[in-house]
Amino acid sequence: MTTRRSFFKAAGLGAAAIAGASASGCISSPIEGKTAKEETPFKLGIAGYTFAKFNIDETLKMVQQVDVHYLCIKDFHLPQNCTAAEAAAFHKKCAEHGVTGYGCGPIYMDSPEAAKTAFDYAKRIGVKTMVGVPYKKDADKKRVENPELLKLINDLVQEYDIKYAIHNHGPDMPHLFPNAESAMKIICNMDKRMGLCLDIGHQFRDGKCPVKAILNYSDRLHDFHLKNVTEPTRKGAGIELPRGAIDMVAIANALRKVKYSGVCSLEYEKDMKDPILGIAESIGYFRGIMDATS
Repeated sequence: MTTRRSFFKAAGLGAAAIAGASASGCISSPIEGKTAKEETPFKLGIAGYTFAKFNIDETLKMVQQVDVHYLCIKDFHLPQNCTAAEAAAFHKKCAEHGVTGYGCGPIYMDSPEAAKTAFDYAKRIGVKTMVGVPYKKDADKKRVENPELLKLINDLVQEYDIKYAIHNHGPDMPHLFPNAESAMKIICNMDKRMGLCLDIGHQFRDGKCPVKAILNYSDRLHDFHLKNVTEPTRKGAGIELPRGAIDMVAIANALRKVKYSGVCSLEYEKDMKDPILGIAESIGYFRGIMDATS
């Protein structure tokens, strides 16, 4: 009898056989398949931005449909000016769907006041990880990295004991943390709670290897945006996990190698008005890979 789990396991074995790591560990090429032997150390979640077109009730229904239990909270679902009672009601609603709101963001902040407000929000809603984008505007009114604000945020992570994960943005925003390396250059000597929300799609589109980023910055990997894209250039577009150019087998193996214990949150940005089929395909595919690799 074919069960749901055995189906995805079989699918993952096929994926491992045809989508193994290349020499660089980034672009798919055939290798021999593997069998599952180890429990996956990380949790599978979904980034709240995936549901930008939906209210929280619709969001939780879809998260429940694909049997996922972790959600990164976006402030369009739980506003930064929410009360403690509203935050408690939000978490109660999540729990009724078997979902935990484990972190918040990305939150964009451009001043000490905005940063303090964001940390107060994270504390009030009871999360220990914030995905953030500290920026300022240059002479052309474009958003660029804000190293000065990061110094203040470094103090705030110590005051609040909340991890701060910088989200990389890829080649579309070349001066606003396009890759993990650009963030690490600024925060490498700061508190270890200052780290990364590694978006592997944007990392790949910026011509960087997401596998190397996982291996090189494992001690600063505080959150993880799982996605696939069509090609390793600025033209790369979001696509269902099994159809993209990033080697997901190598990604899963790298996460295991560094013993990543956080959440891998699918951020699905295709078909955002009707995403459930793409979400289901992507989640099922990655579960198959996790079952079929060790």
